[in-house]
Amino acid sequence: MKQIDPIRKYILTLLSIFRTNIRDYGMYIALIVIFVIFSILTNGVFLRPMNFTNLLNQTAYVSVLAVGMTLVIVTRQIDLSVGYLGAFLGAFVVVGVEITYPEFLTKLTNGMMSAQLMSILSIIIAIILALVITVGVGALKGFLVAKVKVPSFVVTLAGMFVFKGLLMIKTNNRTIPTSNTFFDKIGVGYLSNFKIGNMDGLTLILGSLLMLLVIVFSFIKREKNVRLGIKVEPVSLFATKVFFLLGIIFLLMYTLGSFRGISYLLMITVVVVGIYHYFTTQTVLGRRIYAVGGNPEAAELSGISVEKIIIIVFVSMGVLSLISGVMYASMLQNTSPNHGPFWELYAIAAAYIGGTSANGGVGKVVNAVVGSIVIMSLKNGMALAGVNANIEPIVLGTVLLLAVLFDIYTRNVRAVDLVGMFYAKNKLQDEYKEAKLAYIAAKKELELATANNESNVIELEYQFTSAQGEYNRIKDRIRSAKEEDFLNELR
Repeated sequence: MKQIDPIRKYILTLLSIFRTNIRDYGMYIALIVIFVIFSILTNGVFLRPMNFTNLLNQTAYVSVLAVGMTLVIVTRQIDLSVGYLGAFLGAFVVVGVEITYPEFLTKLTNGMMSAQLMSILSIIIAIILALVITVGVGALKGFLVAKVKVPSFVVTLAGMFVFKGLLMIKTNNRTIPTSNTFFDKIGVGYLSNFKIGNMDGLTLILGSLLMLLVIVFSFIKREKNVRLGIKVEPVSLFATKVFFLLGIIFLLMYTLGSFRGISYLLMITVVVVGIYHYFTTQTVLGRRIYAVGGNPEAAELSGISVEKIIIIVFVSMGVLSLISGVMYASMLQNTSPNHGPFWELYAIAAAYIGGTSANGGVGKVVNAVVGSIVIMSLKNGMALAGVNANIEPIVLGTVLLLAVLFDIYTRNVRAVDLVGMFYAKNKLQDEYKEAKLAYIAAKKELELATANNESNVIELEYQFTSAQGEYNRIKDRIRSAKEEDFLNELR
């Protein structure tokens, strides 16, 4: 058997990886398509450094919520209260820092405390109390869902109404602006302001360091797998993967560095995503969360406390709601009773668009962040392109529905090896053609005999079934073929 040429083999291998992992790659393709379309519609404005940086900043609070919502959905639950919970906690911190605790500390110390120390203590007190509240709320929601067995939809829907009311009470139905430098830094601040040429210096340094780390750790991981006897991808694919990652990092570094660099909003988002990515992929508790979502009964029988896991997930969601609420209030430089609507829907949509399964057990926090970028890119791009605002919810709803349909369609996609299929087709092509012709002939004979009410219909049905079975058997052999099956036959 003749060996396939290297270029064709490389292309087929790439396509095999893509088809096998289509569930993970789908949202990346959607994101690229969105970027291309809106770049054309806006004459390039959409991807200019200033707009792209603003887009990432606008996406930050949704991304943080989407990370927590992914774990909630993975465990087969839902949380509809995160929007108003986040808005209430943001208001709680803002009002505390701007009004409540400075007045309290002034009275407590008879005005002897410096303004700077008072500001720091106000921030610490507000965040600690907000953290206590959100942990308590998360534990209560988890308890009602896991222990009392109240459906999470009902518990969190009730919570949505409760926190909407608390938000109105906390803000006294008015918009309260922020003036503390803490909110300025988070909402509109950037990590550095020194330049290297026309680029932000810190962004260039961090981007270059990240590119170096990608190269080093990629080679270390590959070398370790080789040493342990674990199968590794061909050198060509390894190089492609590394260069692709380096290309993405370079584009991000160039785009962000061309404007003002890395914002605090983006930094917080990256830190949250990094922590949760490590938590969900490298820790025992993270694996238990997915085990509970995949099969709660089996997880319980294996010694995992499903009730504790659900409570932990809701507490985690509450903490991320706090972070998201503070980020949003800081970004807008105010807190308002109008904050909160649709936050939970954006987070849920981002998780589903990112490939989180509605059936539980499947979902990645990094992909949820990509899903949030998809949503905010649609909103940002349509605004820049001058699309009627009434069309926006229609587009978002359609994208969400398509994402769920895509999830259903790709749920049982099996791994393929197109190189092996190529060899199998060449080897079995005569058998395949013969079986296909026999199948078609048997089908036609059966249809003709059935139409004419002939007496040999049962015999022809048996022949058709046999021909169909043989045809499907050969097709399955081709579909399941792998390159290593033909190594001894190649020359």
